[in-house]
Amino acid sequence: MDTDTLRDRPAKITIYIDAKPYKIAPGPTPVSTLRALTHPPVPAGKDVWLDIDDAQDELLADTAPIDLIDGMRFFTEIDGITIKIDRLEYEVFQRKMTGAELRVLPSPDVAADRDLWRDVPDKRDVKVQDEDVVRLQDGTRFFTAPGRINPGDGSEL
Repeated sequence: MDTDTLRDRPAKITIYIDAKPYKIAPGPTPVSTLRALTHPPVPAGKDVWLDIDDAQDELLADTAPIDLIDGMRFFTEIDGITIKIDRLEYEVFQRKMTGAELRVLPSPDVAADRDLWRDVPDKRDVKVQDEDVVRLQDGTRFFTAPGRINPGDGSEL
C-alpha cells in the first residue's frame, strides 16, 4: 500500500453492532476484536453476522479477519421471530429471506402455480418473486393466491 493511500485512510471509522455505533480503526480486524467492543462482550458461543443490504447476511468465522470499512453493520446471534404464511405461524432465525426460501417453509412447499404475497397493512400488498429479498420482523404476514386465474370461457353467463 502506498503512503498516499495510508494518509487518505481515516484514523477511526464507525461500525454498528446490534444497531449501536462503535469507533474503530479501519482495515483487517479479527472477529474477536468485534466481540470485545460490546459491553458486555459477545460470548464465544454466540454468532456474529455481517448485515448485507439486499442480500443474505454472512456468518463470520472467528478465525478469519474482516476488512472493516465505515458504516458496516453487524449483529449477534438473533432470537427467532414468528412470521405467518396463509395464517400458519413459522419461527425463523433470519431477518432477511428470499421469496424462494419463504416458499419452502410450509410443508408441502408453496406450489409453483401459486404466487406469494406480503400482506402490507393499510397499503397495497406486495407480490414476492423467488429472487426478492424480504426484510422480516416479528409478525410479518404472507399469503398465497393462484398465480393465474382462469375466468372461464363465458358460457356460464
